[in-house]
Amino acid sequence: MYLETGNTGTAGELAITKGSDTGNRNFQIKVTYFTCNSLAKAPAGCTQYFTGKSGNFQSYNHQGGQLLQSMNYNNCFRQEEGYCNIQVREAVGSTIDAFFLSAIADQAETNCMLVSRITLASPISGSFCGDVLSPIAADTIPSVITSSPGASFQVGVQSLTGVISGKTGFNLDYNQVPCA
Repeated sequence: MYLETGNTGTAGELAITKGSDTGNRNFQIKVTYFTCNSLAKAPAGCTQYFTGKSGNFQSYNHQGGQLLQSMNYNNCFRQEEGYCNIQVREAVGSTIDAFFLSAIADQAETNCMLVSRITLASPISGSFCGDVLSPIAADTIPSVITSSPGASFQVGVQSLTGVISGKTGFNLDYNQVPCA
């Protein structure tokens, strides 16, 4: 998670609040400071930042099997030289459902604005929700989603503010597409 703190004053504060559940919690926290002109620094507005031509990214707590509520952040990808688009797809072989953001099981939804969703500027659609990553409503087969030419290399995440039960979030693979 990248947090922008500015270059004056204190570096910020992290507070972890757990609910009334008495279960065990484990945290692994590493703090690294990047200078304002560092090539490793995430662009402004990016909560997660990925480098490389391909890789994997997941919603927070996907491994715990529960989509977190009230999330609103951007996953950003450093555009590699000679690459013009980014593609995302459901990760294969995941033991937890690789894409389950909203109530309709086993299909994509038509209107994602009122449910938990990811956003990616693509020629077909901008928001993706449901239980299958696809721009086609009622689709039961996951699709590869390619960004629009010239679009930013980022995937937004928005989840509902109320209780979200039984939704696992997402586990997606990405790869950058060479310019034509």
